[in-house]
Amino acid sequence: MKHTWLAVLVAATLLTGLTLWLPPSERPTDGQSRLLPWEIEIDGRGGSSAFGLTLGEASLADAERVLGEAALTLFLQPDDHLALEAFFDDVRPAGLKADFVLTLDLPQSTLTGMYDHGLRIARGTEGLSRVDLNPSDLPAARAAPIVAITYLPAVNLDPEVVEKRFGTPESRVTEAPGVVHWLYPDLGLDVVVRDDGKEVLQYVAPRDFERLAEPLAKRNINDRSDK
Repeated sequence: MKHTWLAVLVAATLLTGLTLWLPPSERPTDGQSRLLPWEIEIDGRGGSSAFGLTLGEASLADAERVLGEAALTLFLQPDDHLALEAFFDDVRPAGLKADFVLTLDLPQSTLTGMYDHGLRIARGTEGLSRVDLNPSDLPAARAAPIVAITYLPAVNLDPEVVEKRFGTPESRVTEAPGVVHWLYPDLGLDVVVRDDGKEVLQYVAPRDFERLAEPLAKRNINDRSDK
């Protein structure tokens, strides 16, 4: 019986989350509306804001005031490029449960210093290494501007829901069977729609959209335009 009630509770929670994604009859006016994933503000200069954070200007410290404390990891990629990312697990901005990954912008020279005196290095698959930061580097990391936001919703999003919220994408790029990138260059948005229901939304400033588009082009995957 306990398992039955737990299943009902989980299903009800997911249904509530999905219902919040459906377009309301009126635009929300409360102070939480700017934290909704479809509330993207474009500034007319190639910049944008998502979740109340202006990409390229807002810092990790700004994000932590909204989302709580982040877990920071420095990645050494196979091409020797270093990337600093902040992870937020199971947060609920505006009532929608999700995980977040923020990409932070610091010079490679600064990241190299962080790598050199990191606390622990874990070698991963495909040549990727993870580095735990030294506490002395945390202030610099928290002051770093956010250049990309990855949003992983807890609910599964049907293509119809995605289109109702963001409109028809400029193009769709198939990465693999059942994995399609819906590209919105004017919004700086890539919505990864998956048959298995594990959608991913990636946000950058529109002027930086190549950050999202270029890796897809390098993999030579099929592009079907819907213009």
